[in-house]
Amino acid sequence: MTAKRQISFLVDESELKLLDDVTLLMHDDAERVIQRAKKEGAKFRLKFSYDELDEFLDFIAAEANHAESKKKEDKLDNLYDRLQRMLELSELVKKHGKAKILKNKPTVKGKVYVFDIWINDKDKTPHKPLRKIGIFGTRSLYNFARVITQAFGFYFDHPFGYYSNMVSINDSSAGYELFVDIGEGPLTPHFKGVKKTKISEAFSNIGARMLFLFDYGDEWHFIVELKEIRGPLTNESLPAVLESTGKAPMQYPPCEEER
Repeated sequence: MTAKRQISFLVDESELKLLDDVTLLMHDDAERVIQRAKKEGAKFRLKFSYDELDEFLDFIAAEANHAESKKKEDKLDNLYDRLQRMLELSELVKKHGKAKILKNKPTVKGKVYVFDIWINDKDKTPHKPLRKIGIFGTRSLYNFARVITQAFGFYFDHPFGYYSNMVSINDSSAGYELFVDIGEGPLTPHFKGVKKTKISEAFSNIGARMLFLFDYGDEWHFIVELKEIRGPLTNESLPAVLESTGKAPMQYPPCEEER
């Protein structure tokens, strides 16, 4: 039987409180991890399995998108980014071994991928609002989806997928869906998940395009086009919206009675 990978890290008291709040959305196992936190000086040590932390990140992302203040949202986003990098480093160690990682000292972040993203639906928005987003190619498609929805002011509250066929998603030669990660089964057998697929794997060439379908009920169609692959700039904080054109539509417009 293969031992589960364990990831141990330190948080301060305010971060521990944030994580404790997130466990209210989860099952008892996550709450027990928080309760078992060991005090080390002014901080607290937590220990998750790889899969537990991977799942926990989903709930941190959801909590950040519904935070009641910008300050809390920023704290959750920073915590999410730090823990996501730990998962990525854990993957590198698994593939190459700790000794090789320490010897070569590879950067976890790597190249910056710059995308143009716009909503492709004239009925919902005739003026085509566009966002130019910069993000590290090592980030997962799940993380990318959160950044896209946030850039357009949407709640990150529905399933989604990326598809190579813009017209008929089931005919896509490549597809990546949240359904795969949550165990509901993909729309097409060869589709992969989004949590363990890196942006660099799905978008290998400049000019590559995919349909990002968010919410299979309302069907928000975003076109995602890779425009540039470059190195990070000095003091650049990513992910980031590099340019913003046009006003984004309301995700949930008021009904007739509300108007």
